[in-house]
This record gives sequence, C-alpha cells and structure tokens, in this order.
Amino acid sequence: MADPVYQSDPAAAPDDDFEPGALRHLVAGNRGRLLDARRTPIRIVAARPETGDFELEVAGFEDEGAHWVLPFSDIGRFQFEHGTPTADVEAVAEFERARARFDRPLRIDADPAIRPRTLARLAAERDRIREWLGERGALVHLDVEAHIERRIGSEALFQLLDAHVAQRGYAELERELTETLVSNPASGEVVKGYAIVLAELGLCPYIGMAVRDPATFEGARSKEHRAEHLLGRMAFTQTLWTALTTREMWLYRAAATDGALPERAPSSMVSATFSRAVADEHFAGGASTRTAVLWRRRMVVEELLMTFLETRALSQRFLEAEAVLIGDPFRPS
Repeated sequence: MADPVYQSDPAAAPDDDFEPGALRHLVAGNRGRLLDARRTPIRIVAARPETGDFELEVAGFEDEGAHWVLPFSDIGRFQFEHGTPTADVEAVAEFERARARFDRPLRIDADPAIRPRTLARLAAERDRIREWLGERGALVHLDVEAHIERRIGSEALFQLLDAHVAQRGYAELERELTETLVSNPASGEVVKGYAIVLAELGLCPYIGMAVRDPATFEGARSKEHRAEHLLGRMAFTQTLWTALTTREMWLYRAAATDGALPERAPSSMVSATFSRAVADEHFAGGASTRTAVLWRRRMVVEELLMTFLETRALSQRFLEAEAVLIGDPFRPS
C-alpha cells in the first residue's frame, strides 16, 4: 500500500468531546480543532477586535507552527473541548461589534477594456523571460512526469526562479505570497490583496470581503508592485511549461464534506494538483465524510500562476504536486 499523502492522527478524539466554535472561545491559549477531514489541532494566540480577526497557531501535522490570521466570522469552522475557558460577556460583545464592522462584502468586476492591455504586458513579459531563460540554457528537457510522481519540483528551476525574482526586486513579495498560499490562502490579507489586483488588471473578478488591514497596499506591497510581480510570475511559469510539456496534462481537484456539498464561491486563485493520488486522498475525506466530489480538467498554460515544479515553497511542507491557477476553471460558469 502506498504511503498516505497527508499526516493524520488515528487516535483523534471523537467530535462528541467537542463543542462548535463560537466567539466566546477566542481566549489566548485555548486549544481546538479545525473541522477538516483530519481535525487539525490549533491553539488560539490572540483576538483582535481592532481588525476583526483572530490569530491561531497550527498545533499538528505538516504545517505545525504556522500562524493564521482569520476573520471572526471563521470561528464556526473550529471546535473546542467542552469546558474550555471562555471570554467574558463584554469581550464577546466587542467581538460581535467588530465582526459586524469588518465583514463588508466587496465585488470588483474584471473590466474587459483593461484585459487586452494586461495580456499585452503579459506577452511582453513572456518574451523577456524566454530570452532570459535561453541565455541560461534553462529551456531543456525535464522529466515532468517523474517530478509529478515524486511530487517534488526541480532544484535547478527553484534556483532560476529565485534568481529571477531577486533580479526583479520581488523576492519578499514572492516569499510572502507563496508561504501564504501553501499554509492557508485565507490567512491575513496577502492573497486578498493579489486577488483585488487581478480584478483591476481585468483578469478575473474579485468577489469576497473588503480589506481590513490599512497597510495591505502600502510601500513595497502597492498595487503597482503586486501587479508587476503577478505578471512576471505568470510569465515565468507559463514560459517554462510551454517549453517543458509536449503532451496533454491533467489537473485534479477534490473535496469532501460532512454534509451536503456547498456551492463554491468564485475564487481568484485556485489550487489544483497534477497528482491523482493527492486528489484521491482529498476525495476519501475522513470518518465523518458524507459527500465527496472529484474534478478533472486539462491543463491550460495561460491559466497558470505557479506550480510545484519551479516553486520551492510548493515542494516543502506539503508534497501535493500543486498548480495555482488564475480564476476558477473548475467552477461551472
């Protein structure tokens, strides 16, 4: 039998030992579990009514030690042991007011008049990167299928990408984006900031919540810098895959839930996998799974933002042979 793709705890306590997460559970030090298939353990670090969110630390499995910042409205995605300490009435009321203040929906449609200009910029970036890679002898044969089988990218391509983003001045933006995508795209404002820029570039609409952190677009994280990073990153990945693939490639997604499968909201960046084994493990779910679905789609190079093949962060904690796509091609239109 093949080794499992993800870590788990076969001795995990049953759900009956826990109660649904609520704002009253947001007390520093409280321990609980995410309501995913493997019941990932977490510890509350802080609650911040000034920004309407809470910080937690992942307490087990591959992402142990990672810190996530999530909106107060996400507390229902967790459970806590019976008898866990709770916040007082005044604190809970403050959390409620903050949730109401910060949970403001935002929609930015992708302007079709802007899209052609963005695609022209992207094409110019691909031409520059093709020349840059050619000068380094990088556009050579690589056994892509072997890398997919091992679910680990190419060290040579990692180094090329590191050199590229450093040369363009995007190394810190790259680190912040890739680490957030790997651990939890919903944590903080990193991915949200890029999603808003994607909409303003005319590439895909943004449908989500408004920005909470006023520093989201300040300094090196300005919309202009994020746009340049996005287009350069897309161009790098798409140029590589155009050169390296000579046959049809498939991407997979899977989901499992304890109840009925909810309708998925549109997303600006979507994670998929080249590995059927990874998708199958998501599809298998856990002991309480009632509904599961598996999607398969032909890879379209123009949809790629990044993949495990050239991205070091996607070949470290989680070995998922991952591709991050712009837009949500797996969602029925």
